[in-house]
Amino acid sequence: MRADRQAVAETVKSIVIAEARADLEPGQLPDDEPLDGELLKVSSMGLLGILTRMEDEFGAALPDDLFTGRSLKTVQDLIALVNELPEGAE
Repeated sequence: MRADRQAVAETVKSIVIAEARADLEPGQLPDDEPLDGELLKVSSMGLLGILTRMEDEFGAALPDDLFTGRSLKTVQDLIALVNELPEGAE
């Protein structure tokens, strides 16, 4: 069973902060913060690292169809991705 939405958000933010090497706590990172903005500066390779860490942390592969018609531009986009994983995918 997936953790509650608040726990998911905090875990995703921790992963993003680590990958971006930002000096922040998860509570300091707004959900609507752009991944490639002034604060985080996540590159395309960094995004790949974030997605890999998310798969490891949540114990689930992110299926390709989850990315169809979606752009990952903010922290909230990543949180929504995890929250939309099919039940049993973990």
